[in-house]
Amino acid sequence: MKGGAGRQHVDALSSALAAFGKLVRAAIDESDRVNDEDTNDIFIEISRGVDKWLWMVEAHLQPEG
Repeated sequence: MKGGAGRQHVDALSSALAAFGKLVRAAIDESDRVNDEDTNDIFIEISRGVDKWLWMVEAHLQPEG
């Protein structure tokens, strides 16, 4: 992807997904701490999806070549 507005958009989306992923991992830790296995499982599944999307978005930040 070339520079400019497109690159800025991908950077912003990557940052937002990374921040959301960090919050979800904190929720995983908290639900584990209180032994809520069902909620923990839900948060783990959400985390997997966020990580997948983050990987796909960050692939657009790689240099072309």
